[in-house]
Amino acid sequence: MDEQRQRARLADMIEGRRIELGISVSKAAQAAGIDRATWSSAEKGERATQPHNWAGIERALQWKPGSVRAILDGDDPTPADTADDVDEEIELVRTDPRLTDDMRERIIALIRERRERDKAAALEDTRRMIDLFKRG
Repeated sequence: MDEQRQRARLADMIEGRRIELGISVSKAAQAAGIDRATWSSAEKGERATQPHNWAGIERALQWKPGSVRAILDGDDPTPADTADDVDEEIELVRTDPRLTDDMRERIIALIRERRERDKAAALEDTRRMIDLFKRG
């Protein structure tokens, strides 16, 4: 499929899904973390949608990661089962074209380490709250 037809197909799918979800262009752009003009351009197929915007578009349209790539390859998007299917933070790192594979791996490892620390701290806070309520 040539690039122009890919772009037109993606534009149709983006607009159709947004309408199906009943959200405005402004709300969709906000959910995607991109400006309204960029969203509108993607819906009109005016220019190629940049890979660093794909994760946000997928999130706004409740598609699983990789759906934009699938559409460009001639396949269909995959709806996200739940909001948990879309890990925005990891997808942001995975789709940033400025990062090398090594940089992506290192950043993702740091994100996961931070999440483990945050989880441990949250558990400790919860234990303290339980103790306070038991005493009070």
